[in-house]
Amino acid sequence: MATPTVSSILDSLILRPIVVAINTFALSSLVSYMIAGQLDWRPITIWVTCDIIAIVIDHLLDQEKAVAACSPDVVKRFTPLINLGRIFLALNTALLVIALFQCPPETTMVTAVFAAPAFLWATPIKSQQIGAMLKNVMGAKHDSKEVEPSSPKSSGSLVIKRVPGMKAVFNGVIRGCGVFFVVNSALQVSRELDKVSAAPPWIILETIIWSTVNRTCHAVMTDVRDFDDDYKVGVPTIPVLLGSPLKTRIVLTVIQAVAMIAFRHNPYILASSYFAIALVWLLGKDSPKMYFLLSVHSQSIFIFMYAFEKLALST
Repeated sequence: MATPTVSSILDSLILRPIVVAINTFALSSLVSYMIAGQLDWRPITIWVTCDIIAIVIDHLLDQEKAVAACSPDVVKRFTPLINLGRIFLALNTALLVIALFQCPPETTMVTAVFAAPAFLWATPIKSQQIGAMLKNVMGAKHDSKEVEPSSPKSSGSLVIKRVPGMKAVFNGVIRGCGVFFVVNSALQVSRELDKVSAAPPWIILETIIWSTVNRTCHAVMTDVRDFDDDYKVGVPTIPVLLGSPLKTRIVLTVIQAVAMIAFRHNPYILASSYFAIALVWLLGKDSPKMYFLLSVHSQSIFIFMYAFEKLALST
């Protein structure tokens, strides 16, 4: 584990979560405008804060371990920064709760369905805990049945981001589909998914699919960057399962090309897919991590372009 520095801790706990959440802000704003023809602060705040909370929780655990492994003087020096991260986490949690209280009750349920896996992204979940939860859910229906004691083989832990080949898919579904369902539950406006929305040329169903594909492909790109380390340790990411970054790049190119063909009537999705394909072949294990922020914002760049064009035409 790398030695922590002031800049690395601030970047990990404050700056990077904000930068990544900008894409969520853009997408949730677009979906809000598509559904209701206006920007609603409640679902936008819900998803931006959820994104920040999930990232900060993950990074905070790593930074706490890194700092704890240092000398007492270093621990004393970095403890205020760790506490700053906790304060930032608490602030976003408070904003999330306020926004949820302003929404219908079902919004809280939908948010929990999509956000809980993100919050527990790197948390080991023991099989006994899963069994206990299932037993509580099934309740008295099975009270008469005797429960077998857990065997040693079943005492392992599940880590969501370590499910073979599914890390990127979970990421895409949470950030792609989740945004629509949370915004839709908060606004409660009925629109047909396959019809032009309140913001042409955007179509709701196409935007959901594009978002899911885009976020999944971005997550796979970060795994391409970490291919060597993941391969040595045996982390079952998609590039590791495919066996090489080259095969992964080919698969990502094909997926983005299919999205381009399917949604070719929308110039913003078309441009975003062209941009994403270029990044697939330009970015690699030797590319600075900062360059991968371009992949993070392969959606938001073009959503903001749409917004600026809309504003320019309305003035």
